[in-house]
Amino acid sequence: MVRKLCLALAVAASALAMSASAWADITILVPSGSEGDGLRAAAADYAKLKGTKVETVQAPYANVFEQGANAGATKSGVFDIILMDDPWIPFFAENGHLEDLASYFKNAGVEGPDNDFLSKSLAICRNPYNEGPYVCLPYVGNAQMFFYDAAKFKEAGVEAPKTWDDVLKAAKMLTEQGGGRYFGYVFRGGQGNPVVADFMPIFWSYGANMFNEDRTKVTIDTPEGAEAMKMFMALRDVSPKGVESYNANEVGTAMAAGTAASSINWPNWVATFEDPSQSKMVGKISYSPIPAGTKPGSSEIGHWTMGIMAASKNKQEAFDFMMWATSPQQIRISAERGNPPVRASVFTDPELTKQEKFRHYPVLMEAIEASTPRPRHPKWPEIENAFGIELSKAVAGTIKPEEALKNSQAAVQEITGIK
Repeated sequence: MVRKLCLALAVAASALAMSASAWADITILVPSGSEGDGLRAAAADYAKLKGTKVETVQAPYANVFEQGANAGATKSGVFDIILMDDPWIPFFAENGHLEDLASYFKNAGVEGPDNDFLSKSLAICRNPYNEGPYVCLPYVGNAQMFFYDAAKFKEAGVEAPKTWDDVLKAAKMLTEQGGGRYFGYVFRGGQGNPVVADFMPIFWSYGANMFNEDRTKVTIDTPEGAEAMKMFMALRDVSPKGVESYNANEVGTAMAAGTAASSINWPNWVATFEDPSQSKMVGKISYSPIPAGTKPGSSEIGHWTMGIMAASKNKQEAFDFMMWATSPQQIRISAERGNPPVRASVFTDPELTKQEKFRHYPVLMEAIEASTPRPRHPKWPEIENAFGIELSKAVAGTIKPEEALKNSQAAVQEITGIK
């Protein structure tokens, strides 16, 4: 029923966009939120600069996927560019919905994107990952970081947490001292994307992976997975009650209010934490790479990338816009508008890094370069939903952690046909 409704909304939005594209030289599909707002602002700048017409169609996160998928399947040509969350890339690329950019780079007299882009930012734009042709360009440089109250952690005997054991040690002490009013850790435990996003960095840090290297076997229910789950449950026990229903807003609010001492979080929350009108923790939260488990810590990368729809009737115009929008100057402007960059020159720009609101840039750049993509599979949205349902049940205590791993293994095997 929900899927039918989403498809109906997609068809309606596509019809609206089609009427817009009758006069627009380029039509761009973007998500709601800061990422989409930034690209909309850039599109308006481009239209004035070039004297051309650029239409942006903005929709909620899930609807962007549905609308893009519908446009690709029907070959409507209604969208020229889609701003994609990077785990969607295999779906769009392997279903033939995205244009191979090789010939456009060749016509521009270059082999590909320049080397000012971070290597991991470029790796996700190739399908297969880091090997195939470029099917998109990076625009928003998201990757998770570890956020913590340095003063509170120091009180708990942990100067700077390097491992999950360090985090748990401090979090236990702080939660015990908090008496139900203050907690050492907080995370997103809501079903689907929220809990999966917060679990995957811990999963990877204990050497676990969803698939083996050549994607011929599902490897969730393993000793490494069990070790990661044990740590996740221990962190649950030092988190606020009810985290099985927490999403980004609940986690961000707890950190900004100073009622939780640490979390995995995305860089867009930095602006909130450093805003005195929204936060009691201005200047008090420290940022670090993801802690290690039995293996080095690794962030989940969450870039927003621009790709040309294969059915577009304005492909060269779309490519020209993408090259302009991802240029060093425009990525710097995008950063000033609140979107994390994807270029080393912007991450290291002293005019930015000397500002308090950009003090996390060195850590974020390091986190991106040490990041891991979500499993590159065209059915990732289904996989993530199934995995997230089981993880959230374990967080809620309605099933045992070992059951969650076993059930997840079976669900992903059924979805993918991989045993």
